[in-house]
Amino acid sequence: MSAIEQAIKDHVDVLNLSLGNEINGPDLPISLALNKAVDKGIVAVAASGNSGPNVWTVGSPGTASKAISVGASTPRLMIPTLIIEGNRESIRLEPMSGSKEWKLDRSIDVADGGLGRKEDLHSVKNKIALIKRGGITFTKKAQNALDAGAKAVLIYNNMNGGFIGTLEKPLGIPVASLPEEIGLLLKGQIEKGNSSVRVNLIEEQDRLATFSSRGPVTGTWEIKPDVVAPGVAINSTIPGGYMFLQGTSMAAPHVAGACALIKQAHPDWTPAEIKAALMNTARPIYKTENAPYRTYEQGAGRIQIMEAVRAESLVMPSSLRFGRFTSSQQGDRHTVLLNIENKSEKTLHYSFRIPEATDGLRWKFPLSFTLKPNERKNVPIVLAVDPNLFKKKIQDGRIELDVDSETVSIPYIYVLNEPNYPRVMGFDFGKGDKPGTYRYEVYLPGGAEQFGIALFDPQNFRFKGFLDSGRNLKKGIVQKEIEVDRLPEEGTYLAKVFAKKAGREDYIETQIRIINREP
Repeated sequence: MSAIEQAIKDHVDVLNLSLGNEINGPDLPISLALNKAVDKGIVAVAASGNSGPNVWTVGSPGTASKAISVGASTPRLMIPTLIIEGNRESIRLEPMSGSKEWKLDRSIDVADGGLGRKEDLHSVKNKIALIKRGGITFTKKAQNALDAGAKAVLIYNNMNGGFIGTLEKPLGIPVASLPEEIGLLLKGQIEKGNSSVRVNLIEEQDRLATFSSRGPVTGTWEIKPDVVAPGVAINSTIPGGYMFLQGTSMAAPHVAGACALIKQAHPDWTPAEIKAALMNTARPIYKTENAPYRTYEQGAGRIQIMEAVRAESLVMPSSLRFGRFTSSQQGDRHTVLLNIENKSEKTLHYSFRIPEATDGLRWKFPLSFTLKPNERKNVPIVLAVDPNLFKKKIQDGRIELDVDSETVSIPYIYVLNEPNYPRVMGFDFGKGDKPGTYRYEVYLPGGAEQFGIALFDPQNFRFKGFLDSGRNLKKGIVQKEIEVDRLPEEGTYLAKVFAKKAGREDYIETQIRIINREP
């Protein structure tokens, strides 16, 4: 926060934040501060986070509406993939930073390496060591496997989803991460005696990194990230040298640099215009030949710096959010106002392409029009939706605007009824500000009809009571200080933090420590 305030005082042109948390909410203080920086004329760029590939994983400050949130794509790479016997699907591996280059391109056995301790690795020689995350560092796990004669290391997550990892130093063994479900699948195959896998190297370019956090944003129901940029196998600096690193923290600086180039070419352009130039000229990237990633996964697409600098027309906002449609308000119409600017030195003709007719969906677009050089125009786009005719609660797509011989693609999104976002996020527990108290903090993206923090014995899972509970809580951050004498007896507890709303319940499990004296 203080760094953002100092950047405003210093009148910087571009601000990059390669940091964040896992709370998908637009109203956290750091997100609001970043919006304020944009209001002061600063182009703010933020990493979207590394919690993908699930939806609703983009974290603050990447949730800031006015900032440019950046996801990670792959440059041209040889990507290691895994095919498990009896499963035709190819599984993409995520090489860790500091890993030896993956050159295995053959069938090989996998052995269970436990937590990667020396005593766990007696059977990994000349095999791939499958190791569970936790207990010791990634570097120690990999070094132990190397010392035990393993050919490669796969570290799978100890919680749902995937992750990216970094080795503390370069090691002479290939190391990659896996989502928990793939690791458990492999472990099950090993237990059945089917330990053989096929490692293939495939050329890949302009794919979305599996770790790249996806949107949309809770509450505002907007598209995030806004764009993607290369964030895998990026040769970056470390103390005393260089290392290939990955993450949206590697992608965001590419975009910050692109913004600086646009600002240099067009010093009078506002942050909104620079953001529009990047998004209006971005190129969508594809999962497969005919299937692009969703707009809330990639935003407008991968940035094209030269095209952005040369942009002749700017459409703002550069992604459209039509909000939430509910079954109780059938026939409700939502309107978004577009501001279109002709930045060229010639008259340009503008015409919207009308989407194909779809039951339950009615669009209304403005008629074709022309703009003289440096002229601008506000035009409304109206959407009416019958939520009862659609199963998916997140609906997205692209509106295409023909500008003479070129086309501007504008991503849009809307949600139906109460989307299936996680009902609870970001639990933290520790010492209170006042002596003799503990304090917890948790984020409820949509509020909660019922909320609680249940405590269990971590050894036998017996219920020990509630740390706190409540009903009909408002959305946002929930904070509370609790006096020590109101807490259960001292000890370590498994805390299950849960929230219910609109027929869905989500929870977070974590261990907490209570000491019945002044904390």
